[in-house]
Amino acid sequence: MLPHPPAPPLLRPDPVPPDPQAWLTTQETAGSLGLTPKTLANMRTQGKGPCFHKIGGKVWYRGQDILAYQRRRRYVSSGVRDEG
Repeated sequence: MLPHPPAPPLLRPDPVPPDPQAWLTTQETAGSLGLTPKTLANMRTQGKGPCFHKIGGKVWYRGQDILAYQRRRRYVSSGVRDEG
């Protein structure tokens, strides 16, 4: 019998929020949000992720946009957004 492959690492949002003025790469932003870079790229193409900038063909995220995205996803109970 073959051994089970190791479980993928548990993805969690970075406990330290990004600097609002920082410019982050897709890799850094994904880590900040607890996502894989591929998931973040898929969200970007579907218009579901945080706002981003394309400069010179490279994708960049502002810290302030990541923080705003996180605030929009805060809930106080199932289906009830935290408006505060």
